[in-house]
Amino acid sequence: MIISGLISLFLLIGSFQTIDANTLQNIVSANNLYSEQSNPPKSKEKIIEIPDIDPMFSGGSHEMTRFISTSLRYPPEAAENNIQGLVVYNFVVELDGSLSEFEIMHRAHPLLDAEALRILKSMPAWRPGVYKGKNVRSRHYVPMYFKLNKDGYRTTTAQQRKVMPLDPNEEIFTIVDEMPQFPTGEDGLGRFIAEFIRYPSRAREDGIQGRILCSFIVRKDGTISNLEVINGLDIDLDNEALRVLSMMPKWTPGKNDNEIVNVKCILPIDFTIDDEAIVLKE
Repeated sequence: MIISGLISLFLLIGSFQTIDANTLQNIVSANNLYSEQSNPPKSKEKIIEIPDIDPMFSGGSHEMTRFISTSLRYPPEAAENNIQGLVVYNFVVELDGSLSEFEIMHRAHPLLDAEALRILKSMPAWRPGVYKGKNVRSRHYVPMYFKLNKDGYRTTTAQQRKVMPLDPNEEIFTIVDEMPQFPTGEDGLGRFIAEFIRYPSRAREDGIQGRILCSFIVRKDGTISNLEVINGLDIDLDNEALRVLSMMPKWTPGKNDNEIVNVKCILPIDFTIDDEAIVLKE
């Protein structure tokens, strides 16, 4: 048996799934939510992208997981049509712990995207981030994986590599006019990961497989920094994903309004034990 990593490569690109015509009204309602998802900022204070202490859901990640579990209402139309997928939003945690400026980073389907946004907007106040001993406005993001017949999400403590401090005056974008690119494109990125990734023996023997969600910043000079696993699976698989991504060469940086900018990217990697050769899919 050949053990392979099935790597799903897509940077900030959601998947669209077709559903019946009787759900059109629901989709329209969900799209209306998108137009309202950016709340006006509650403060003119600067947003600190990487604070000394990250903002946190009251009670920590375990309590956030429990809150999502009890709040989740899987859209009936989505369940009937077997619609599943990953949704990731980022948002600003304000000085008073409230959440604002919601921005979708990864779409699954309008119904699931809308449900994830509803859950986030219903959250109680967070503990704000801390920078140089003071509470600050800072960004955070929460991934929710909607999967039928199992838990609809998974949140884990992030692991990081190549963490580099950023000037608080530097802005970090998530969606720009021209997204960063691996030097040889998405196909080249797939070949790079396929060449260097090694399925950890313990995870292989234990039959552990699934999706890991990673993020990183492509800086203005194309270097990769602040690699982290934001939705992990297993410590060995998580570390292997970080190891390989930390080997990436410089990227072509992103642009916004024809200006080179720092951009945070998301990359899902699917580890699958297969009896075939490594398969890449977008």
